[in-house]
Amino acid sequence: MKYINKILLLILLAGASVLFAANRDEEPIRFQVDHRIRPSDKAGYGQLEMTIKVPNKSILFKKSGEDFEARLDVTISILHDGKKIAGDTWFETITTRSYDKSIASNQFTELKKTYDLNTEDMEVVVYVADIFTQRKGKKEFTAELSLFKDMAWSLGEVFPADEPIHVDSTQNPPVRYIRFIFSAAGKEGKEKFTFRIFDDGKKIREGYFFVNLKKSPRDYAFPVSIDELGYKTYTLELSAMIDDEEIRRSTRFQIRWEDMSTLIHDLDLAVRQMRYLRMTNFIQADEYQKMLNTTGDEQKKLFQDYWKRNDPSPTTRNNELMNEYFHRIELANQQFSGFLDGWESDRGMIYTIFGEPDDVEQHTFDLSTKPYIIWYYHNLNRQFVFMDYTGFGDYQLTDPVFDVTY
Repeated sequence: MKYINKILLLILLAGASVLFAANRDEEPIRFQVDHRIRPSDKAGYGQLEMTIKVPNKSILFKKSGEDFEARLDVTISILHDGKKIAGDTWFETITTRSYDKSIASNQFTELKKTYDLNTEDMEVVVYVADIFTQRKGKKEFTAELSLFKDMAWSLGEVFPADEPIHVDSTQNPPVRYIRFIFSAAGKEGKEKFTFRIFDDGKKIREGYFFVNLKKSPRDYAFPVSIDELGYKTYTLELSAMIDDEEIRRSTRFQIRWEDMSTLIHDLDLAVRQMRYLRMTNFIQADEYQKMLNTTGDEQKKLFQDYWKRNDPSPTTRNNELMNEYFHRIELANQQFSGFLDGWESDRGMIYTIFGEPDDVEQHTFDLSTKPYIIWYYHNLNRQFVFMDYTGFGDYQLTDPVFDVTY
């Protein structure tokens, strides 16, 4: 059975973190933009609330006295029919006393802005630049303020509260829950709201509650139990029938544990993505099978225990080996997705195990053969040939790398 040596894989994965850091200047800044649409106090307007989240690991901190300092150049442009109607440009200085926090992937800088806008759909463009490295990033989205247009009453977007999971210990057994927030205006009185939770489009839970609405714009909160929900992403839909008019709002939310890597969005999927570690004998069969067959907190414990044992620097907050592995999974999804998710493709498998090839030789237009690609890993004295047998860009290995798959 052909296995990649466990020690060699550790060196490759740990070494790739250095390579990734060295090439970071060539990549755009990684950041996210969360936005909320609410009713405004101003008649005929809606309110756009934005939060820009920049991971500390994505930007460069420099030593400045006793602190570590990063500097950002931020621009927000809000456009309607191609014409800029609002926005801001500013410089942001971020400081921390902790070096570990300055390089942590789970530490964020949050920048917030709020705008009152006409009830029309708006295109929003956000640029963030690292002043020290000149690396830039761009995000675009549509702010659907038209949902407030010509309505007797307004229901804003629903979203999970930015706070830890709550535990109601008065229940036996205790109940874990998270709070969701929505805004409303223009209606007064007691009204019924219904919520539904969907997992990949399948409804798995439904409930309802009553709210005493006030006519002026304000936020309302309601709890949703997360017991029996796994560590993954779900969709919550909120609806209300008021004055014979039903309005629905929805949001995606993720169940996470403290310090859960931002590269992991679904624990069950992350465990399945570890199959390349099984194929390379980096995790034993019985341990991996048990991890696959469990759910919830038991699966979480097995997952955490495995990566804790394989943390090359256990005294720091980051597990560089785990982050590198799932970073490769993420890059494989970005580059090789097609009929399968990128990580499941042959190129995704080789990329995840061996990293970026040293050289790539493409034979796309050879008349005598189907299109094929050769990846070279000079330091390993290895090469891999992928052929597009179907003509649809689904490149497959011409020779198996392992005697078995998992």
